[in-house]
Amino acid sequence: MTAFQPYISLERYIGRRLLALLAALALADIVILMSVSMSTILSGMIGGMDVVRARAFEVLNAQGQPVLVATADQAQNGVLWVGSPNGQGGVSLNADELGNGFLVVNTASGIPLVSAVASDLEGGWLQVYDPSGQQLAFLGTSESGSGHMTLYGKEGTLLVVAGEDQNNGLLMANNAQGINIFLAGADSSQNGGVLINSRTGNNLIYAGVGPEGNGGLHINAANGANLIFLGSDEQNNGAVGIWDRNGQGSVLKK
Repeated sequence: MTAFQPYISLERYIGRRLLALLAALALADIVILMSVSMSTILSGMIGGMDVVRARAFEVLNAQGQPVLVATADQAQNGVLWVGSPNGQGGVSLNADELGNGFLVVNTASGIPLVSAVASDLEGGWLQVYDPSGQQLAFLGTSESGSGHMTLYGKEGTLLVVAGEDQNNGLLMANNAQGINIFLAGADSSQNGGVLINSRTGNNLIYAGVGPEGNGGLHINAANGANLIFLGSDEQNNGAVGIWDRNGQGSVLKK
């Protein structure tokens, strides 16, 4: 992604004579430059104009450097740029060939850090980058058309996902290695559930709802073996299960 760079020659749009005229008028603070055709100028002098047409519009600072440019890009789409005198940084706003809007916010050195895009086919989204170009955050529309948010670490590791899974809400958190350590969502029966995993991805704790609609808590060993269960049985009575590392144990029911 590259920021819009308004390198525009003043002579190209208004000519050397008009520059000399502006200097003679001593417009010291801000000079507005417009490139217009001779026919447009004549019609304006005769009957006045309600619309001013130009191929480019510039606002200059006191040093004669453009800090705002409105023009057309190579694809003949409109472009608006606001930035620093060196032609970098600032904000650019334009449209693609289909008419979708595109906004980019750059640093003073011209590095794009924030972009916002709209699309009739894919929806809208907002992306945030670090100075090296690594994506840090995404907020927008998922492939299924639902809202979606992802957060990344400085090395590009996916850390947080908030969105949907089969039309159910989903929240997922990973560690620095990208291994899932926390997940909250819904099971196949549309009941809520929470998973807490070890740093290697093994499930250690699960709290959720059983087939009969009763709550339950499972605590597992590092190898995934079930050690403790707290919940209720099919008759809605309390139940406690305890097993050893070899899977030997019993369930106590009230």
